[in-house]
Amino acid sequence: MPSASGGSCRRPGPPHRIDFIVMEHVPGKTLDQLIGRKGLRLNEALKCAVQIAEALAAAHASGIVHRDLKPGNIMVTESGLVKVLDFGLAKLTEVAASSEDEPTRTAKPRTEEGTILGTVAYMSPEQAQGKPVDARSDIFSFGAVLYEMVTGRRAFQGDSKLSTLASILNKEPEPLSAETPHDLEKLISRCLKKDPARRIQTMADLKVALEELKEESDSGKLAAPAAERRGRRSWLWLALPLVLALGVADVWLLRRSAETPAAQLHAVPLTSSAGRETHPSFSPDGNQLAFSWDGEQQDNFDIYVKMIGGGPPLRLTTDRAPDQSPAYSPDGRAIAFLRDLSQDRAAVLLVPALGGPERRLAEIDGLPALRTRIIGARFLAWHPNGKWLVVPVRSSAGEPFGLFLLSVDTQQMRRLSSPPQPAPADLDPAFSPDGRTLAFVRVRAPFVGDLYLLSVSADLAPEGEARRLTFAENIVNGPAWTPDGRQIIFSSGTFEDQSLWRIPAAGSGQPQRLASAGEKGFLPALSRDGRRLAYTWLSGDKNIWRTGLSGPGVAVGRPVKLIASTRMDESPQYSPDGRRIAFNSTRSGSYEIWVCDRDGANPVQLTSFGKGISARARWSPDGSRWRSFPRRKANMRSMPSTRKAAPRAG
Repeated sequence: MPSASGGSCRRPGPPHRIDFIVMEHVPGKTLDQLIGRKGLRLNEALKCAVQIAEALAAAHASGIVHRDLKPGNIMVTESGLVKVLDFGLAKLTEVAASSEDEPTRTAKPRTEEGTILGTVAYMSPEQAQGKPVDARSDIFSFGAVLYEMVTGRRAFQGDSKLSTLASILNKEPEPLSAETPHDLEKLISRCLKKDPARRIQTMADLKVALEELKEESDSGKLAAPAAERRGRRSWLWLALPLVLALGVADVWLLRRSAETPAAQLHAVPLTSSAGRETHPSFSPDGNQLAFSWDGEQQDNFDIYVKMIGGGPPLRLTTDRAPDQSPAYSPDGRAIAFLRDLSQDRAAVLLVPALGGPERRLAEIDGLPALRTRIIGARFLAWHPNGKWLVVPVRSSAGEPFGLFLLSVDTQQMRRLSSPPQPAPADLDPAFSPDGRTLAFVRVRAPFVGDLYLLSVSADLAPEGEARRLTFAENIVNGPAWTPDGRQIIFSSGTFEDQSLWRIPAAGSGQPQRLASAGEKGFLPALSRDGRRLAYTWLSGDKNIWRTGLSGPGVAVGRPVKLIASTRMDESPQYSPDGRRIAFNSTRSGSYEIWVCDRDGANPVQLTSFGKGISARARWSPDGSRWRSFPRRKANMRSMPSTRKAAPRAG
C-alpha cells in the first residue's frame, strides 16, 4: 500500500485485498526490430526459427494455439534466446479504424465462425475467412514470419486490410531470392499452403526439419540455391511401391564391371500405408517422394508427396478421376502425371511439386485400357534437359503404342519408337544420364517383354533401329540407368515372383541377379549418385473381419475389421469360452499360429514352424490346448494355447 510522508496510515477494519498481475521482464528487442530491410543472415534466421518452432510445438502439445504469431510478438534477448510472447487470443478486427499492427486485444476464449482473430498480415486463410482454426493456422503464420526473416519483406501485403486479406486468400508470395537454399524455400512454401491439409501438419515435424537445415547450414553443407542447381545435371529418381523398400547400404559396386559381385544390401520399408501405393518418383535432391495412392479409404488414386523420414504425405491432387504415374521434373519444380478422363482416354498434366494449379499438356487415347492389360509399367519419363516428356501414344485405334516426345512448352509431339505389330506397346521409358540413349520395354504380350535401347541425336531424333538387350520369356520392366550410363538395372520374372537384375548397356554380357536385394521386387530406381537402390515389393494382404448374425449364415450390420496387419491374417476360430481367437498370420515372416483377445487386441505368436505352413488351429474342448500340423510335415502338433512353447508331436 502507499505510505504517507513522515509516518504511516492504517485504515480501520479488515485488511484490503489487492489483485495484481506479475509478468516476466524480457530484456531485448522484438523480431521486427531486428529483421531489417534485407532480412536476417541465414544462420541467424534458422537459429531463431528453431526456437520459435520449439516454443509453438510445446504450446500445441498442451492444446494451445497462439493465433497471433508475428515478429512483434517474438522477443530476442541479447544472448540470442527467443521468447514467444502474447499467448492470449488475438484482437477482434474492424473494431475501429486502426493500423493492422496495433497491439492485440484479448478476446473471449472461444473461436466462432465469422469472427476474425489475429493480425491481418500474418493470419492464415482460415483465420481471414473467420473459420475455426487449429495448430495448422500457427504453421501458416510461422511460414509468413520465416519468409519475412529471410527476405526482409512481408509474405502478404496490401494497401489496406481488405487488400491484404485478398492477397492471403488468392495470391502466392513473391519468389525468394536466388541465394535462398532450395530446401528452405520448399519448407516455407509448404507452411504457406492455402489449404491446411496441404501444409506441414505439426509444428514438431517442422521443428525437426528446421534443425536439420540448421545443422547443414552450420556445417556448410546446406543445399545450393535453386538457381544454381538448375544449371547442374539432374537425375530423375524413380520408384514404385505397394510396399516400397529402400536399400540403405552402399551399392557403389554397381558402377563397376558386370563381372564384379554386387554389394550386400539391407532393405527397409519406405512406405507401408494401407491400400495401394504406385509409381512413386523421388525428387532430384532425394528428400521427397511423389507417388500415387488410393488413399486411406482406398477409393481413388491421387498424387501425394512425402518427405523422407518425417510426417504424413501431402496430397497434391483431389480430382475424382484416378491420377497415376507421377514423375518429378529434373529441376524438381514440377511433377508430371496421368489422369484417366474416361475408360479409354487419359490426360498428361503438370502440377507444381509443392502444390498449386494444374496444367494440361495433352490427351491420349487408349492409355487407361492399356494399363489394365499391362501390369506394373511406367508411362512417363523426362529427358534430362527438362523440356520434353516421353509418353506412349498410338496413331490410331488399331496400332500399337509407340513412344513419343511431348514438348512441355509447345505441346508438340515427335515420334521416337515404332513397335512392330502385333506387339501392343513400347513402355517404361528411361533416358540415359547424357540424354543420348532411351531404354524402354517392348511388350510382346501382357506378361512378356524385353529391354530395348534406342540411340537419339543431339536434337532428339531417333538414330537407326532399337537394339534388343534381353531375351526373356516373362515380365521385364523398370529400367534404371547407373550414373555412369554403363549399366541398366531392371526387374524380371513372373507376376508373382520378380527380382532385380543388371546388364551392361553395351550388350556385351549376360544379366546378373542383384545379390541380397530385390527379392520379389520390381520397378527399381537408383539414386543420382548410385549409392541407393529403391524398388517395389508387391505382397498380398488378408485381414479378418467380424459381423453380427441374426441366424445361421444371416449377417446383420456392416462388417468391422477385427484383426489386421500388412501381412496375411486368416483362418480365425473363437475359443470355446469366446474370449480368445486363434488365427494364422505371416506377420512374423513365416506362416504361424497366433492368439489374440476377442477384440483383436494383444496378439501373441504361439508357433515357430519357420518354413512350414500351419493348417488352421483347433481348440480343445476346454480351451487349454489347440491342435494343428505343418503341411510340409505330416504329423499332428499339440501345445498349450496360453503361452509360447516348442510344439510337440501328438
